[in-house]
Amino acid sequence: MPSSPSQVARRRPLAVTADQELLDELVRLAASGGVDLDVAPDPVAAKRYYGPAPLVLVGLDVAPACQRVKLPWRPGIVVVGRDGDPASPWELAQVVGAAHVAILPAAEPWLADRLAEVARRPQRDGRLVAVIGGRGGAGASVLAAAIAVTAVRTGLRTLLVDADPLGGGIDLVLGWEGVTGLRWPALRDTGPDVEPPALVAALPKQGQLVLLSWDRGELVAVPPEAMAAAVEAGRL
Repeated sequence: MPSSPSQVARRRPLAVTADQELLDELVRLAASGGVDLDVAPDPVAAKRYYGPAPLVLVGLDVAPACQRVKLPWRPGIVVVGRDGDPASPWELAQVVGAAHVAILPAAEPWLADRLAEVARRPQRDGRLVAVIGGRGGAGASVLAAAIAVTAVRTGLRTLLVDADPLGGGIDLVLGWEGVTGLRWPALRDTGPDVEPPALVAALPKQGQLVLLSWDRGELVAVPPEAMAAAVEAGRL
């Protein structure tokens, strides 16, 4: 559920590194793209910025520490190093859950584009509310639907996401089973690069309430990347 724009500061990309030379390069590339960086020398200091950051740049020097701290998985992680670094970048990218590796200076144009894209991207300022039931039949679906409907009645644009593949589909709670739009089986291959407006436009909608639900067909697996893309779309 979105907050008032006046209450939300623009979130900045996060650089996590204790390598001053690498940090200088990242700051320069960010400045060329018109964006400022939040900076943390280690993963412990990064925790306060890690979730909200639209892009996380993890230096090769701190990637092993990120694994030890067990920062949660999230989209938008890039492992960054410099030509000649002794560490194996692809192995470290795997352990921190990074989607990309950027080795400077060769990857400077690509990384500069990613940073400039953050500056152009609409601000995701929505609030995320998670409802988890202790067991089946506890009423989590009804509560989640009630929160969504109440949010819309107070003037908030709302995306209600059903994350339980074993449920009957939260569209049944709202009486929306006949409302046209895509359900999870059609979106299981959605990745982090999907355009949020296009994703939201394809879903069942009535007024300011948009729904992403399961259907009553075959049970399918939805990867974390697809779920994260859906949640990010709802934060616009």
